Amino acid sequence: MIKSFLLLIIASIIVVSFPKSLRAQEVKDVLQDTIRVLSANDEQVAEKEYNKGVILLQSNKYNEAIGSFNKAISIKVKFPEAFYNRASAKFSKGDYYGAINDYNSAITLNAIAKYYLARAIANYKYEEYSGAKDDLEKTILLDKGKYRNDANYYFGCVLFVEQRYDEAITHFTLVIDKDKEYVYAYHDRGSCYKMQKKYQLAIDDYKKALAIDPDLAIAYNNIAAIEKLSKNYEGAIADYTSAISVDKNNAMAYNNRGAVYKELGKYDEALEDFNNAIRINPEYAIAYGNRGNLKFSKQEYKEALLDYDEALRLDTEYGIGYLNRGICKELLRDDIGACEDWSKADALGVTAAGNYLNAQCK
Repeated sequence: MIKSFLLLIIASIIVVSFPKSLRAQEVKDVLQDTIRVLSANDEQVAEKEYNKGVILLQSNKYNEAIGSFNKAISIKVKFPEAFYNRASAKFSKGDYYGAINDYNSAITLNAIAKYYLARAIANYKYEEYSGAKDDLEKTILLDKGKYRNDANYYFGCVLFVEQRYDEAITHFTLVIDKDKEYVYAYHDRGSCYKMQKKYQLAIDDYKKALAIDPDLAIAYNNIAAIEKLSKNYEGAIADYTSAISVDKNNAMAYNNRGAVYKELGKYDEALEDFNNAIRINPEYAIAYGNRGNLKFSKQEYKEALLDYDEALRLDTEYGIGYLNRGICKELLRDDIGACEDWSKADALGVTAAGNYLNAQCK
C-alpha cells in the first residue's frame, strides 16, 4: 500500500508542472506535506508491528515477537519501548547478552528506571555482577516506588552470590519493610541465614514466605535441607513430600528425598525417587551420582559405575563424582582408573581424594 502510494506521488511530480506564479518555497512546502503523510503512515506501521510483538511476547512466542519488534525498529529507529520489549523476548529465551544490548539501546533513547532495572536483571543472569550493581544504583536514584524496591531485592541477590550475607540481609529487610508480602525477599533472606548457619532464623523466614505463598516449593526444599542437617529425617521427608505435592516435576525434591531415604536404609524408596528425578531431568548429574551411591551401597558395583559415568559425562567438574567412581573402580580392580579419578577429584578440591592418592597410588 505504501509503496504504490509513493509511486503515484512520484508520477504526479513528473507529469504536473507547477504554475510559474508558484514560488519555490511553496513547491517545497507541498513536497514536505507529502513527506509528512508518508512519515505518519510509517509511524502507524511501526506501532502496529510493535503492538503485534507485545501480544506475541505475552503469548510466549518469543521468536515471532522478536520478528515484529525488528520490523518496528527498522521503520522507527528511535523506538525505546520496542528495544525494551525485544530485549525482554531475548531475555525470556535465555539470550542475556542480546537482551543487554537491546536494553543499552533503550536506555540511550530514554534513561528511565524501568530500563535500568531490566538491564540490571539481565546483567545478574549473565553473571556480570558489577554492571548489575551499577544499574541497580541508578534505578534506586531514579525511582522511589516499586522499581526501587525491586532494585533493592536484586541488590540482595547479587550480594548473596558474592557471599556478602550481612549486606544482602540488609537489602532484603529494606524490601520487606516496604512490602510485607514480598515473598522472595523473605525466602532469600532465609537463605542468607541458612548460609550463616543461623538455622532457626532461616526456617522462620522460609515459613513466612510459605504463609504468603503456600505453593513455594523451594521453601519446603530448604526447610527440609536444614532438617536433614540436624538429622530430623522424618521432618525432612515430610517437607520434601510437601514440595513434591505442589510441584510434581520437582526433580530436586525427589533427589533430596531419595538421599534421606538412603540415609534411613530405605533403598527401594530411595531408588524410586532417584529414578523420578532422572525421569524429570535426564541431565541431572547429581541424581545419577546419588543413584550410583545407592547401587554402590547394595554392592552393585558395575551398575553403580554406569551411573557415575553418566554423572561425570553431564558434569565434568563434579569432584565428588570422581572420588566415588574411583572407589568403585578400585573395587572392580581397575587401579589405574581409580588413581586417575582420585587425581581429578583432588584437582577439583575434594580433600578426601588426597588420602586415597597417598594410600593407593604411590
